[in-house]
Amino acid sequence: MKKLFLLLALAVTSLMAAAQDKMIFVIEGPEEMYNQIRVINETSMDEIRCRVVVLDDSNQIKSEYGQYNVIGKGKWDSNTDRISRGTRLGIQMPQNFEGELAFTVEYKDYPFFDAILIHLTDKADGFSSEL
Repeated sequence: MKKLFLLLALAVTSLMAAAQDKMIFVIEGPEEMYNQIRVINETSMDEIRCRVVVLDDSNQIKSEYGQYNVIGKGKWDSNTDRISRGTRLGIQMPQNFEGELAFTVEYKDYPFFDAILIHLTDKADGFSSEL
């Protein structure tokens, strides 16, 4: 019985670790609707290509929000389209992408539009998931 419990605990822990590696988030900002998603390259890479997709509750792709090509460190690319709070989004990297990234999300209220800023960073630069 103990072996079965340990096996189940190990499986759950592995699944949780795998879920943390996926770049998925739910829009939780203060606005009901946003007009833009901006991806900012804060990595050590000179160029980042990615796409932001809209996901359903089981993390399957429903649609593509936009593709981003950010050339230069500290630079950004954006797509303008309306998207609602509560929408589940995923960030996909190209299949041949080598490297590990982390991300943070920021919500900005500009005078004429509301934006979601996705900051991409090197995973090693992020915080540890352990306390």
